[in-house]
Amino acid sequence: MPARRYNCRCGKKRYRDERQALAAAAADQRAHHVAATVYRCPGGLAWHVTSRGCTPQALRSVGRRLAYELVAHGEVDLDEFRARVAGTDPRRRARVSRCARQMTDLALTRWAPAAAGIRLAATDRAGLARVVQIGLDGYAAERAR
Repeated sequence: MPARRYNCRCGKKRYRDERQALAAAAADQRAHHVAATVYRCPGGLAWHVTSRGCTPQALRSVGRRLAYELVAHGEVDLDEFRARVAGTDPRRRARVSRCARQMTDLALTRWAPAAAGIRLAATDRAGLARVVQIGLDGYAAERAR
């Protein structure tokens, strides 16, 4: 009988939902005495467990990347972020603006006064941390329920 594939397309062990991933994280914590967290795979619908946290380079979506930087720094210069993350790609540059607007509409951020440029300030760091975990669209859907 062929072995059942338990790995996600990204090569990591997958869990069907957040509940299963949280149970696996708790078991890992008991067995290895290392704190573990869970997150939704940026490339799919699976959930993963990590003991190392996440790095901004691993976050492929613009919304997750922006949320990560807002949690880490409290404020982000949107023009600088757009140049660094989106480069010259017009679709990704537009996505940065849409994500910033959506985060403000969800009361996760507010526009901050700045001498030059556009700044976005975190108002709900716990909500932004959840965006890093499940993505901006996932967070919006979760809030709509």
